[in-house]
Parts: sequence; structure tokens; C-alpha cells
Amino acid sequence: MFRQSIRAPVRGHSLPVALILALALTVWFGLTAIATPFDHDESQYVAGAYFGGQLLIFRDFLYLQPPLHSWVYAPLASLFPGDMVLAMRLATAATALCTLSILWVAQRIAGISRGSAAIATLLVAATAAFQFTGSVVRNDMLPTLLSSSGLLISLLALRHGTPRYWFAAGSLFGLAIATKLNFAPLGLMAGLFVIGTGGRCGFRAACWLAAGAAAGMAPMLIVWALAPDAFLYGVFTYGATAPHAWYAANGAFDELSTLEKLTDLLKYLWKGSALAALILLSANWITTRQRIRSPGRRLAIWMTGGALIGAALPTPSQVQYVMPLLPPLALALGYLLDDARRWSFAQRRVLLGFLCLATIPGMLTAVRHVGAMMHKGSPVLEADAAARWAGAQVRAMGHGGDVVTLSPHMILGSGLALDPRFATGAFAYRTGWTMPPRFARHIHAMTPETLSDLDHAPPAAILTGYEAGTRKLPLRPDDGLVAYAQRRGYRMTVMPDGVGRLYVRPTKHAPR
Repeated sequence: MFRQSIRAPVRGHSLPVALILALALTVWFGLTAIATPFDHDESQYVAGAYFGGQLLIFRDFLYLQPPLHSWVYAPLASLFPGDMVLAMRLATAATALCTLSILWVAQRIAGISRGSAAIATLLVAATAAFQFTGSVVRNDMLPTLLSSSGLLISLLALRHGTPRYWFAAGSLFGLAIATKLNFAPLGLMAGLFVIGTGGRCGFRAACWLAAGAAAGMAPMLIVWALAPDAFLYGVFTYGATAPHAWYAANGAFDELSTLEKLTDLLKYLWKGSALAALILLSANWITTRQRIRSPGRRLAIWMTGGALIGAALPTPSQVQYVMPLLPPLALALGYLLDDARRWSFAQRRVLLGFLCLATIPGMLTAVRHVGAMMHKGSPVLEADAAARWAGAQVRAMGHGGDVVTLSPHMILGSGLALDPRFATGAFAYRTGWTMPPRFARHIHAMTPETLSDLDHAPPAAILTGYEAGTRKLPLRPDDGLVAYAQRRGYRMTVMPDGVGRLYVRPTKHAPR
């Protein structure tokens, strides 16, 4: 049904240029991985990977996302215990590079020229969403890699029409969903495209695609069966309720309105070529829709629609939620740039100029971060050094190496053992009033109401200072931990960065 319209890639030789480009991208993403300041959300992903290799997710510790990212990154926590955040940052950068490579190969499989595929891939790489998620420890780049691979295999399936390709593509989409839920509409629309355009053949292909997706999601479903209450709360209930509760408590509930979400989404699309590309592609699709026969083009259109739904689902809107859009957008851009080769020189120049100018907002922040690192040093390396210093301080007091904190990413390089009830960082804790204490204990979550449970085995150290509120969200989750430490006579030491406060439990023979 589909085979005749997916062309084999045109052969060509430009190896030196490709190597130079690959080297430049490797250096760039390596630099941004160590230059980008910490993102507030990194705490839960670092802690999830830290515990993922020791305990069973959801059964033994709470996680607020599907489980795959914590499992994939867990070996890094064991292999690099003193530099796990740096290792995870660099692993994310490597994942970003692999994603770009796969997007380029996918376009070549679709018959897009080498130059157009390279330009489209670079335009996607220059978006703020890609730059950000390629440089921090989050669960957004991994599903982008998986869904890009699913797109590539789908293009092969369109060419060859064999069930194994559809099953493999579905498995990759299922794994992406098992990493980040807002990638689900992307895979769903791929299935609907196959059903809607392939007739009876398409229905059989869609069944293989669905079987593959079920296989990809099977590990997530097994974890759900082992710990249903914690799984349902972490993966579904928390995301649907906690952001609204937290913003309302901070007097910022209006920022979660539909209008505010759409405005934010447009802002994040504007930071890079994504919005400009969508405008150009929409105009092109409207004017040429009667002539679109290539299944690859139609697949890109369907998946772009699903990705926009996925980008709009989470609350509140954040730049990383644009990521499901980027794989189909790269494919669609490649097709458009190939079409432009038949335009006049002036028209091509306007098109490329418009797209290149659109990359400036997406690159500015990353460039500033790299520039700041050249003058002030790497925030990641400094945090790792501070964590080792904190570990030495605690061990010098003769204590065991256990610590509690709402900022796990700032202390796990110390060698101190984090209490599993703090695996979600500040997130479950700061909206602890939304769950009864009995339920919190059942799902292994710590809340202000259950903080006194620490008295059964007081921690050697308590790290605070990194959850002190913001201008938009002024409530200070760390205040409860500070009060607990002060009431029980913990001694405070300022962290080397001047921000953190390390409270160490005094020993009986410590000098006053």
C-alpha cells in the first residue's frame, strides 16, 4: 500500500563536513551539560536514578513519572557515585546527539536530500526546548530519542510493509510513553494514520503497531501491578492535582488557566524555529494538500497534530513539553526544504533567513550559560565539590552517612545515603496536605505532617537552603526541615556556595 512512495536515500560523499559538524555538536552539548544551572526538577530525576538501582520503584520509593528513565540512568549512579549528576548530564547530552543522528537518518530514509536533512536537523537542535532538555537531567530527551527511532522504523515500515517493522516501531513508541506520558498522543496519531490511510492493510499494520506499543509499555504495567497505589498517585494523581494545589497555595492559581497555558506554549515554540516552521508548514500544507501523496509527509502531519496535543496536556506549560513535536517537525521541515529547491533563489533565501533568524531566541540562553561558565565556573562541578565537602563534614562528626533533603541533586555526590522518603525532592512534600498521613506512609512519601517520623531514626544531616521560595511561588518548603533541625539541636554549617545550609546532628562528646 505504502511502499512505492518512500524512496531510498540518495547516495553522496561529504564525510569531512559530517565529521566536523558531529564534532562541533558534541563539543557544544558537552559544554552546555556542564554550564547550564540546575533546573528545579532535576532533584527528582537524579534521586529516582539513584534509588532505581537499589530499590523497586513505587513499591519501595515514590516516583512522580513513568519508570523507564530512572532504570536507564540507574547504572550511572552506581558507576559514578561521586559525580553522578555530571555523569547523568553528559549522558543526556549523548542522548541528544543520538537523537539528532536518528532524525537525520530518518529524513534520508524518507528520500530527503542530504543538505535539507542536515538543515532541518540543525534547526530542531537550535530550539530552546532541545537545548534545555539536552543539558539537564530530565526525562524528556530519552523519550525524544525513542520516538525519533519509532519514526525512523515507521518510515522503513512504510517502505517494506512487513509486520516486524510495525511491531518494532510500536515498541519504541511504547517505551517513549513508559518514559514520559505526554508522548502518548504522538504514538496514537501514528496508529490512526496507519488505520486511516492504509485500508485493510493499514488495519493489520496498526494491530502490529499496537502490539509493539503494549510490549514497550509492559515494564510500566508490571510495576503498576506490584504497587498500584503508589503508581497511580505518582504517574497520574500527582500531575492532575498537585500543581493546582501548589499554585493556589502560593496565590498564583490564575497562571494555570487555559489562556495562560496556550500563551506559554506559544512562547516556548517561538524560542527556536518551531513556531516559524509550524507557520510555514501550515501554509504549505494548506496550499498543497490535494497533491500530498507521500505517506511520509502525511505521517509527519498526523504525528505533528498528536505532538501538539501532547505538548498542551501538562500543567503548567514548560519549555520541555514541546519535545514530542520535534521529531515529526524535523521530518516535515526536511520535506519543505527539499520543495524549496525548486523555488527561485530569492524565495529560498527568504525561507532560510526566516528560519535561521528564528533560532536566535532558542540559542541565546544556552550561549549565556556557556559564557557565564567561562567566567564563574561550572555550577555542576561546583555542586559536586560542595557535596563531597558536606560528606566529609558529616563523617568527621563520627556519624553514619544518612541525610534528608528536598534537594537530592545537591548532596548525592557526597556519599551520604538519602532517605528514600525524600526521593521526589520537594514535590510530594510541598503539597503533602493533599494526602492523609496514613496514605503518605503507605506510598513512602514524606510530608510536613509525617516529618516527626524521622525521630525513629534521626538522620545524621539535613540539607536545606535550595527550596526557599521564588518571586512567583513564595512559599518555602525548606522551612519545615529547618524548624525540625533547630528543635532537635542540629548544628548549622553554611555550604561552600553560600546558599545551602547543612545541619549536622551533634554527638554527645562534641564541643559546645
